[in-house]
Amino acid sequence: MTLARCCCQATMWYSVGSEASRWIAAGRWRIGVSAMREQMLPADRRQVIADLVRERGSVRGRDLVDVLGVTDETIRRDLARLSEQGLLRRAHGGAIAIRPGDETDTAFRLREHADEKVAIGRRAAELVRDRSSIILDSGTTTLCLARALHHRQELVVVTTAVTNAIELVGDPGTTVIMTGGVIRPTTFGASGQLAAATLRGLHVDQTFLAIHSVSLEGGLTYPLLEEVDAKRAMIEAAEEVILLADHSKFGRRALVKVASLTAVHKIITTSGLDPDEAAAIRDLGIDLIIVEPIVGLTDGERPAGSTDRRSRAPVGSPPR
Repeated sequence: MTLARCCCQATMWYSVGSEASRWIAAGRWRIGVSAMREQMLPADRRQVIADLVRERGSVRGRDLVDVLGVTDETIRRDLARLSEQGLLRRAHGGAIAIRPGDETDTAFRLREHADEKVAIGRRAAELVRDRSSIILDSGTTTLCLARALHHRQELVVVTTAVTNAIELVGDPGTTVIMTGGVIRPTTFGASGQLAAATLRGLHVDQTFLAIHSVSLEGGLTYPLLEEVDAKRAMIEAAEEVILLADHSKFGRRALVKVASLTAVHKIITTSGLDPDEAAAIRDLGIDLIIVEPIVGLTDGERPAGSTDRRSRAPVGSPPR
């Protein structure tokens, strides 16, 4: 079955309110390349692509070029934008669907937005005081924070992540406490009731939270039910909750709600966040801190397993 014919059939399952879906359902892809370019907005085009990937499981870039009547470069930009929003995963020659409950593999997450994660981690480290107690969630951005916390005095770090614990356990001024729980190979973090029970028995100064998706309407959401209890317990255990999330995490939702956006006191993110969304977050009374990605990181400064953008060759090793 051709992609064009699939477009017409697949949109019968799409939401009635989608203008882009109505375009294809009505067979208007037949009217020609020039009219498509003139009348279909970029947001509509990306919605069509996202719908097709979700329904078919995968699409080829050259098929999207033929059906949507745009250039290869436009399709590459659209796929990159949708990948940043967590709506699909790019693959050689096209894209594949991300199903509910999917997690990107650790190596991929370490490469993604590496310069932004280092900048967020370093800014977050400035908020940590000596002789205080903190909780570090699992995740690649919190690992960047852990790497910026060396040489502290009388710091107590509670973490669900093996990577964070190994990073800090050798520091003479830092006491590291690992929660119990089942270690997930995709995050190197502990999850489940044992992890949540450990966290519920604690009271700390700050929690540094990682999350999959953030939106004004949906709050903080995550694709895996088994990790949500631990994240909620982290929030409850802290006097101050600080969310670490690069700009690509905003404006999207995952399967399970962890908490409302107002459960956090500070958010550290990167430039690229929609200005209207940033203003709305600040209107909620949340301290929004926006940092710029750090340009020109050396290999040793990048998260382990990250990739140099010029060579695309692996840098470093898996998390130590």
